[in-house]
Amino acid sequence: MIDFLIIGGGVIGTALARELSHCKGRTVLLEKGRSLSGVQSTHNSALVHPPAMMPPDKGKLKSVLGKKGSFLHQQLARHFDVPVFHNGAIVTARTEEELEKLHRLKQQSEAEGIDTITLCSQEKLLEREPNLHPDVKGGLFMPEAMSADTSVLTERLAANARLNGAEIYTNTEVTALQKSSSGFEVETKEGRVFQSRFVINAAGAASGFIAGMIEDKMPFEPVSRRGEYLVLSRQAAGFINHIIYPPPTNLTKGVLIIPQPDGTIRLGPTDTQQKDFRSALPTKEGIDQIRHEVNMLAVEIPYHFEERYYAGIRSSITDPDFYIRPSEVHPRLIHLAGLDSPGVTASPAVASYVLTEIIQNIEPVECKTEPNLFGY
Repeated sequence: MIDFLIIGGGVIGTALARELSHCKGRTVLLEKGRSLSGVQSTHNSALVHPPAMMPPDKGKLKSVLGKKGSFLHQQLARHFDVPVFHNGAIVTARTEEELEKLHRLKQQSEAEGIDTITLCSQEKLLEREPNLHPDVKGGLFMPEAMSADTSVLTERLAANARLNGAEIYTNTEVTALQKSSSGFEVETKEGRVFQSRFVINAAGAASGFIAGMIEDKMPFEPVSRRGEYLVLSRQAAGFINHIIYPPPTNLTKGVLIIPQPDGTIRLGPTDTQQKDFRSALPTKEGIDQIRHEVNMLAVEIPYHFEERYYAGIRSSITDPDFYIRPSEVHPRLIHLAGLDSPGVTASPAVASYVLTEIIQNIEPVECKTEPNLFGY
């Protein structure tokens, strides 16, 4: 009998596997792809947002878990030797109104105990980033921001989970989920059946599909959203030396310039609703939008070093906040949905939250006295 069965092997699922591998009992993770983190986790911005970019008005859980996760990622990157680009981020402003928003964001962040932000004049910004657009009037420098190799991070979270006894299976697609006398019965495409006391639905964009296998009434409303990116090759390294955010809005973080640990630069994402939750392809309209918005952030953009385009699916729902709750009908079934931005940032904090705030309240779990926290 399995104690904890996780469906989905992205950065959230593997963070959960690592967290639960520290507890007594058998932990199993099932991933339908040939490798871990092959869908949402590696088809996004690979961005660890700074705490100030996750205010409470974006969603209570997003804010709390995002801020905690931002801190935890610094530890994970160091202990697991994850490649990161850690020069910090600049949030830009082009108008006096946008400058005022940055002032308020700084004040709000300081009221929350975040005292690392620096308000920079246009002159200071151009000293840091000569290729910023001359219309940029000022900005906020946030040192905590970084981009990380999410593929390496996911593999090392999984390796640590295995070291602590977790079992991780790839090429294992779940096709049926139903209640059993002892917990849950999970069937895979190959006809294999797993019996588990707890099931954690961390299937990302497919979380609604998994929930629909067992829930008579859907507890959340999935909305598939496509995020498109344009990637500049390593030859563009040094064009921009910080992660560059556009002026903040109430809806999205917009199109960013995101240097990566490998020297490439990601430009994006777009944010477009689509019907298909399984895959996404970049579009001409999306790439044109990226170019248009990046052109308002910087000049002398080396588009001649374009390497590729790609698109990813976001695990969005109609509710703007994260959905992390047990099923009302089946309490030991825990759904994780709507973990779009800042999902990567929040991932280690989400794993801790599921264990301490949900599982432990359903059934106290004893943790191992000496788990291996950082080996892989």
